[in-house]
Amino acid sequence: MKAAYSIKIKVPFGDVDMMGHVNNAKYLTYFETARTEYLSSQFGPILQNPKESVIIARAEVNYRSPAKWNDELIVKVRPSSVGNSSWVYDYEIVRAARDEEENEVKEGGGEGEGEEGIIVADGKTVQVSYDYTRRTKIPIPEELRRSLLKDIERTTRTTMIEKKD
Repeated sequence: MKAAYSIKIKVPFGDVDMMGHVNNAKYLTYFETARTEYLSSQFGPILQNPKESVIIARAEVNYRSPAKWNDELIVKVRPSSVGNSSWVYDYEIVRAARDEEENEVKEGGGEGEGEEGIIVADGKTVQVSYDYTRRTKIPIPEELRRSLLKDIERTTRTTMIEKKD
């Protein structure tokens, strides 16, 4: 998935269950972390407005491969659709590869459990612009709408490669 924003997370011990895997609920926290950092990177602390903000109306997680303690994960997020008062974010979490020479984490390309580049989880959330004072949904602020639509265009655009004879 081409991301509008991504973060790197090293799985802490406290996120692991008795089976040695990341607890299922932690994936929603990883989604939330990527989502809020993405929003903050574009609009500053927009979530601090006590009257008008965002609520989550729906969350979905598909578990693809277990993540374990100390795994390096890349959490990707991108908007995929925009309505009048709500929008959808898609997420993908992949196990990262290590560049041993530069000791840098990057998206990998291996296959199989425990290897780099494997999709660990994917999912989506539906966000709703919400007025907490009136307890009702409100239209998406125009600045946010423009940004979401721009990132949808940027992350879903396909590149055509022309063949030369």
